[in-house]
Amino acid sequence: GMGKVYRVVDKKLNEEVALKLLKPEIALDKKTLERFSNELKFARKIVHKNVGRMYELMEKKGTHYIIMEYVPGEDLKSFIRRARRLDVETAISIGKQVCEGLVEAHKLGVVHRDLKPNNIMIDKEGNARIMDFGIAHFHEAKEITSAGVMIGTPKYMSPEQAEGKEADQRSDIYSLGVILYEMVTGRVPFEGDTSLSIVLKHKTEIPRDPRQFNVQIPKDLSRVILRCMEKEKEKRYKSAEEIHAELNK
Repeated sequence: GMGKVYRVVDKKLNEEVALKLLKPEIALDKKTLERFSNELKFARKIVHKNVGRMYELMEKKGTHYIIMEYVPGEDLKSFIRRARRLDVETAISIGKQVCEGLVEAHKLGVVHRDLKPNNIMIDKEGNARIMDFGIAHFHEAKEITSAGVMIGTPKYMSPEQAEGKEADQRSDIYSLGVILYEMVTGRVPFEGDTSLSIVLKHKTEIPRDPRQFNVQIPKDLSRVILRCMEKEKEKRYKSAEEIHAELNK
């Protein structure tokens, strides 16, 4: 990851915020910092009930940190782990909320690039909030493989990101497919001993139908999940709006 997270009170905003420290090796690189500030400028514009607000990048005595909204609750990863898997209704409800957050971000031209259950918070009211918009570059700034620089998390990474290509909104849609898969089956579609072996599976292996792991999954939902996870992005849904409409049926 990127560094430690602290909960503090911002005197200017007069509210609790989360402070994320950047690891020094990430923060020192001038070009990276510039790109970072740029992305954050766009990410800050996302104001939506299903997105955690990003505020600003600060520097104090050579330490860089990001100020973001503090969202009390539980991340989706531990939520799934506790339940072993989610019932279809809950999974669809969370899926729809994540879609709504993505629609707003994509409308503003912001791609998450590292969507995963760890950075989706379920707040006290049970609402889903996507965290960490605009900072994917920093998480994996040092994850350099023989394939070049991969941005994202292997288990949730689209095939094009695995190849080091630029991510677009359909890359987020792929990751959303993996998250939906995990919510209803309790497992990710591809496992492996190394990052590289998992990434290769995303590029070449066809995921098993989620219904093989949970017969309660409706055929239609299974179809939506697998379409999100098409290897070629042209075959995926074009937008999070389309997926939202499908999940609403």
